[in-house]
Amino acid sequence: MGKGVSMNRATFLLAGFLLLAFSGGFPLPAAAQILGLLPAGMSPDAVDFTASELYVLERGKISVFSLPDIALRRSFGGSGSGPGKLAPQHHFDQALRVVGDRVLAEDNAKLIIFSTAGQWTGELRKPRNTVWFVPVGDGFVAKSMVVSGPERRQDMRLVLYDSELREIKELYRQEWFQQQAPPGFSTVLLGDLLHFAVVQGTICVEESPKGFVIERFDPAGNRISVIEKPISGFRVTEEDRDREMALVRTEKRVAAMIGMTGSWDKLRQIWKITFPETTPALRELQACGDDLLVRTFERTERAEKYLLLGLDGTIRRELFLPLVTDPETEARVSGTAFFKLLGERFYSLRRNDGTDRWEVWMTKLPGSGAPISSPGL
Repeated sequence: MGKGVSMNRATFLLAGFLLLAFSGGFPLPAAAQILGLLPAGMSPDAVDFTASELYVLERGKISVFSLPDIALRRSFGGSGSGPGKLAPQHHFDQALRVVGDRVLAEDNAKLIIFSTAGQWTGELRKPRNTVWFVPVGDGFVAKSMVVSGPERRQDMRLVLYDSELREIKELYRQEWFQQQAPPGFSTVLLGDLLHFAVVQGTICVEESPKGFVIERFDPAGNRISVIEKPISGFRVTEEDRDREMALVRTEKRVAAMIGMTGSWDKLRQIWKITFPETTPALRELQACGDDLLVRTFERTERAEKYLLLGLDGTIRRELFLPLVTDPETEARVSGTAFFKLLGERFYSLRRNDGTDRWEVWMTKLPGSGAPISSPGL
């Protein structure tokens, strides 16, 4: 008798748990599975996913792994100064993306173009302090940092370039997350970072200092429309601060700065780290086929909230997806993300702190939901 009551009570509790989860009481993340591990010792600087392959850039070398079995298929590029070689000055000044049948790789000085088979097809000298070149129309759009005024304020701009990387037009600018602060510099963690994406041949830039605002431009740099939502950021808690400070101390760039100054305490004497009272309304922006994938700051212990937006601003889906391991701070400034939504599959990288290995995960989206456009490869 007691056993029967216990089982009924367990069934009741489970039903209540599921009811809470699916009625908005608390979200359940989509089920994730590990596909495999990157080779021992590999520490990715930038990555990109296609429906069948994972591209990993590490210190100038591009390694391509098959999906879903994570088998190494080919490698190309490499560290150096010659054609097809990257010469990164740090671990975080590289960028990588796959666009159609081309692979675009960057260091501080140049943009290199390969075929997806790994053949070098050309390269262009980059303007100073520019990063994350994405083809649009007959040219490119990218981010450019400028310093101006007596206080030497640093701003990040979104700029349209021609096919030779000559500047055509500035589309948008906002204050950079890092500023000079004698005798050193200051950084705002969990602050606004400029992100953009090219979708359906148009340029979409998130303007998070204004709120949930995404502005769209045509390939000539003319404004098309603005997407706005009554969505706000979240209060930054002490737990958020502790988590971000712990993550910063694990970064390669911070290890290099500690090596130059002598210790973490000495580095903090010239490095002021602050946090906003609330997070921005948007965290990151990615192209997802004919739609936009927006990552927010809303999170639980195991998941984060994403929005899939149509270019008319329609929210096609709200998704709670498993937490990912983020690239380093300045890599995120450069546009690098360790996740991508492809159709109904969400690919991501996670660093296992116990083994110091990078894991490749795949999450199938829950439920039927509205159809998601499949990105072209």
